[in-house]
Amino acid sequence: MDFITKNWEGIVALFALLTSAISTIIAFYTFRLQRTHNIKSVRPILHIGQWDYENNIYVTLVNLGVGLAIVKNVCVTNKVDETKNCLYDWLPKKLAGDMNYKEYWTGFKSFVVQPGQVIKLIEIPVDTSKEYQIQEREKIRSILRQLTIKVTYKDIYENEMTMCEMELFHFSRTDNEN
Repeated sequence: MDFITKNWEGIVALFALLTSAISTIIAFYTFRLQRTHNIKSVRPILHIGQWDYENNIYVTLVNLGVGLAIVKNVCVTNKVDETKNCLYDWLPKKLAGDMNYKEYWTGFKSFVVQPGQVIKLIEIPVDTSKEYQIQEREKIRSILRQLTIKVTYKDIYENEMTMCEMELFHFSRTDNEN
């Protein structure tokens, strides 16, 4: 007891120092948790959709996450590893008759996909009452089924995200009516 009464100021100072050290550790840990949370709360998630209808063929790139996706590179490869910058480069530039591309995305690098944004990489409407358009659709399907799209992207913190990759296998389905 004598020790405490004689050195009470030193003991209080020691407890104050200990409390401030623990507070600093807790603050640092909280800062790291908050930073991790901030990074995860703005994570982009890119998805490649393949849509194969009788009267429309299209492929989309969608950001399903809540943060911006900064796309660094898009490449489209075929089964023998030939690479081009976009789907349009693999398809015929002139389609049969009056058939035409409604939309196509050409090979850009370093562009941004906002949360919820849908980019149609390719869209081709088909008039199923015209036989030549049905044949052209089947020709396009046979090209698309051989391709794989790979998208390299980052989040706003410049963290490399897992590569978004999709083999366009849906265009090889056999359950279509025509």
